[in-house]
Amino acid sequence: MRHSLLIYLHPDSSLVSWATFDTTGRVINSAQQVSILSAPKLPAWVLIPGTETLLTQADIPTKQWQRIVQAVPYALEEQLIDDVDELHFALGKRDPKTALIPVVVTKRIQMETYLQRLATVGITPVALIPDLLAVPKPSEGWGIIFWDTLILVRTGIHTGFTIEATEMKTALSIALREMTPPKQFMVFRGPAAIDLIPLSILSTFNLPVIEQADNQGALAWLVRGITQKKELNLLQGDYQPPNHLARLWQPWRQTATLLLLGGAIYFWQQWLEYQQLNQYYQQLNQAISKIYRDTFPQARKIVNPRIQMEQQLKTLRQPPGKVNPDQNFLILFNQLSQPFKQTQGVEITQLDYRNGVFTITITVTQWQVLEQLKQGLNNVGLTAKIQTATHRNERIESQLRINM
Repeated sequence: MRHSLLIYLHPDSSLVSWATFDTTGRVINSAQQVSILSAPKLPAWVLIPGTETLLTQADIPTKQWQRIVQAVPYALEEQLIDDVDELHFALGKRDPKTALIPVVVTKRIQMETYLQRLATVGITPVALIPDLLAVPKPSEGWGIIFWDTLILVRTGIHTGFTIEATEMKTALSIALREMTPPKQFMVFRGPAAIDLIPLSILSTFNLPVIEQADNQGALAWLVRGITQKKELNLLQGDYQPPNHLARLWQPWRQTATLLLLGGAIYFWQQWLEYQQLNQYYQQLNQAISKIYRDTFPQARKIVNPRIQMEQQLKTLRQPPGKVNPDQNFLILFNQLSQPFKQTQGVEITQLDYRNGVFTITITVTQWQVLEQLKQGLNNVGLTAKIQTATHRNERIESQLRINM
């Protein structure tokens, strides 16, 4: 099971307290008031003293996050002693009830001191959180933890205060006057903390006081508080942890850019080539359509001229018995045209076509020419019969019956 680390940086001290815990929030090991060198090298949730931070709220009407980040320092400027340029502002999510933005303010130099102290021993923080926001938030009332010489009071999701134990009564009296009083005080303590928390002071406020104890002490309660995931992380803006994936990606960014550019150029060239080919195809299609209309003027509808031309030519090449009778005229005429063209001295005076048969009246100069024509027709697969032949005015007039 994956373990994590909680580190508490004690105020005005080089010592820390730490606890390791699992994903359920159960404490595995812990140590208090020890050197930071003793802390395990694990992902760390780091608690900083609430006395070194300011928890407040800002009323920013815009919903654009970048503008909110820019506006918050100047919206809070009147509440601050230090110059806003010397301060770090960490923002939480807008409260849906009040529409206010929760803000934690601390000095930049203090942030840099925390991070440098952790980096020196090789600890990379997952989050940097004010200690009072690690106090468990009860469903009703205020949560209270006695820690070291301090009292941590959590009054809301992102509100609370840290006070010296000796000033507990005065501070709580002021807080109860200025804030809506809670329904109860929920005190989270360790096995020996009952003697340290002046419960008698809490009872003077006439509010129920409920105690919850954990044998592993206050650290165990702080672990439970951060596992509620209701804290506000100071590692934002200039202090946001670097993205490791972005760091790995950095050396390859230029190569990827060149690849994308090369891919874009390639697809652009392909698109241009496609446009040119498409234009050529349209021109070719128009030329085929013209040839088809010239060859088959009786055609009325041209959908795909190339396919239609191929079908017509295929039809002309088919044997006579396999074609439509209406198409026999073209086939028969195409066959008999060659013998007539090759035979000299033939003059056609009349031509008739009916039911797949040509009846042609011709005149020739000699009987040999008539026989030559008949033989030529037979040679191309046609049946030619001489129906009549009359010698008149030095020419021979004959009627031929030609079919397939």
